[in-house]
Amino acid sequence: MPGSRIFAKFMNLKAALITLGGKAPAFLLNSLTPTSTFKRTKSQAFGTGARDRLDIYRTKTPKTNAPVLIFIHGGAWDRGSKDIYKFVAEGFTKSGYDIVLPNYRLYPDALFPNFLEDNAKAVAFTAETFPDRPIVLIGHSAGGYNVLMLALEDKFLAKFGINLCETISGVVALSAPVGVIPLEGHPLIDIFPDRHAGKDGVLNSVAAPTPPLFLGHGEDDTTVNPVNSTLLAEKVTARGGSAQVKVYPGLNHIGPVQVLSRYFETKSNLKKDIIDFLEKVSANGPHCQ
Repeated sequence: MPGSRIFAKFMNLKAALITLGGKAPAFLLNSLTPTSTFKRTKSQAFGTGARDRLDIYRTKTPKTNAPVLIFIHGGAWDRGSKDIYKFVAEGFTKSGYDIVLPNYRLYPDALFPNFLEDNAKAVAFTAETFPDRPIVLIGHSAGGYNVLMLALEDKFLAKFGINLCETISGVVALSAPVGVIPLEGHPLIDIFPDRHAGKDGVLNSVAAPTPPLFLGHGEDDTTVNPVNSTLLAEKVTARGGSAQVKVYPGLNHIGPVQVLSRYFETKSNLKKDIIDFLEKVSANGPHCQ
């Protein structure tokens, strides 16, 4: 019977997720993830480039006065796609948030700061699509670096007519490299000639006022050491800014994005902490300090 087949498919996928022990491929999560909490507009053009496309997930149960979220994917600036992260989008639409997932140019078609310009262009498109709604930027890994640079260097958003402090209510950066260790090896040193030790390093861009930051990191992250988040938070708060940092036991580099899925959110407090941060910045509105 159809119902039995659907149940069997669900149980098989669920078993596959358990077997993979927290390292489930995104396609399995996306296969399991329901579509009942959102209406999606797929591959909307925000520019003329081949990668200038974004997906808009509109929640069916909107929270009052909620900001629009923009999630920037990771992938070491040479891979990755918005299409991988339906499970992330649904994790927020079920909580009442609209969320936008853009693509951006990748190496070798893009070097610093091309991808930041693409992200800024996507923010401008989102601001035009949702007028009078503040925006919260969320990014993981390379995407975490990207959203931090947009928030710490207002020139990227200003190029596309966006006033950082009047538009961005907050920034959530997960597993983000900030320049604690200069980059080595190709293609990273091709993408960032200054190797994150110069003007392309987040730690070198902390002087100006910024929106509130939430920095989440897995304690077991061996790809980007958690000190990247803790040191950035220290520098921002030392000059009077707002930066909350939390390091989560049992999470590796991928863990912080995986637990945004409805199927893994109970494994960590991270999702709840992000929602708490979103509610706080919603109440305060866009500002920098």
